[in-house]
Amino acid sequence: MTNVTAIKNWGQNIDSLTGFYIEEEKLAVIQDLMFSKLNVMLTGDPGTGKTEFCRRLALAHNLPFHRVNVGAIRTPRDWFGHWEFVDGRTIFVKSQFVDAIQRPGIVALDEFNRVTPDIHNSIYTILDHNREVFIEETKEVIKVHPQCIFLATENRGRSHTGIFMEDAAVEDRFETVRLELPPVDVMTDLLHTVNGAKKEHAKLLARVTHKLNDMYHQESISKATGFRPAIAAAALLLRGQPLKTALKYCFVHRYSPDGGVDSEQTTVLQVIQAYLTE
Repeated sequence: MTNVTAIKNWGQNIDSLTGFYIEEEKLAVIQDLMFSKLNVMLTGDPGTGKTEFCRRLALAHNLPFHRVNVGAIRTPRDWFGHWEFVDGRTIFVKSQFVDAIQRPGIVALDEFNRVTPDIHNSIYTILDHNREVFIEETKEVIKVHPQCIFLATENRGRSHTGIFMEDAAVEDRFETVRLELPPVDVMTDLLHTVNGAKKEHAKLLARVTHKLNDMYHQESISKATGFRPAIAAAALLLRGQPLKTALKYCFVHRYSPDGGVDSEQTTVLQVIQAYLTE
């Protein structure tokens, strides 16, 4: 049923994603690219919903969704499967990735830059116009389904460790779109309607999030904030925790206490106190 519906509606853009904010133009561009068999790389600060966007987009289009944790790929051949000893003989067990690319759906290559560039080599021909790969272990050519879509996500920037520079060949295989935090008013509404925070608390969480994110981009603090701390704080508030407790555990404790009164924790606490006393 899923595949039939997906094929029937193939190529038809949607205008919005329920419960998820993305600019209308960006949503349209991403869909136009993916329906044109072009791969899309989603970048942005942590907590801007890159992976969640992929999942919700698949759901909105009634397409199967398969997420690949690229950081867990240890050798170039891991994309395609592994060897197992079964009933006295060694057999090659194909990966779920191989199955996913042979049917309609969205394949999300998550944290794409958390592996060394050589790990990407094995899937170059999957991501270019050929859209096929020869699996040496089984001596067969695997062709990508015409309605299989590749989206990838990356965190970039000075606060990230364990990431690697991409080969130009990889960059040439993706069109890049950057996701941003929702505006304060939209974020307030989402925290209120989706996460259950009181309106006044939701607005405070949204304002603190944006202020800290601005400070990160001004290099006043070392970490981007993203949406996750606000969602976590809303969850604590919903469970009956006091506002100050939720802010302390979900925002302040994300930053280093090193430096005492000059620490990042102190800086973040001062930001929060300024909003609380308004």
